[in-house]
Amino acid sequence: MEVEQELDTWEGYVNWKNKPAKRGQHGGMLAAFFVLVVEVMENLAYLANASNLVLYLTEHMHFSPSKAANNVTDFMGTAFLLALLGGFLSDAFFTTYHIYLISALVEFLIMG
Repeated sequence: MEVEQELDTWEGYVNWKNKPAKRGQHGGMLAAFFVLVVEVMENLAYLANASNLVLYLTEHMHFSPSKAANNVTDFMGTAFLLALLGGFLSDAFFTTYHIYLISALVEFLIMG
């Protein structure tokens, strides 16, 4: 009985209640699909905001197109570098799972 239970659980992984994760109930294609959908939505929203920011800077702030594009790429580079900082904080102080759930919740609330 003990050997059967060990085969059904993932060694070193726990669920959100800190109990051993079972192979048939946790992870799998549903979790992978959730991650994929959130990543696609994030990239679509990010690129849409970047293109809208260029239009805003050219039309309303009266920047030249080259200056507006340069400012937007500077913003995007800063955002990507801050993602490294967020990854460090996530790994060092929080669990990646909790940070990912918080980020997904914020993204769904904003997009909804």
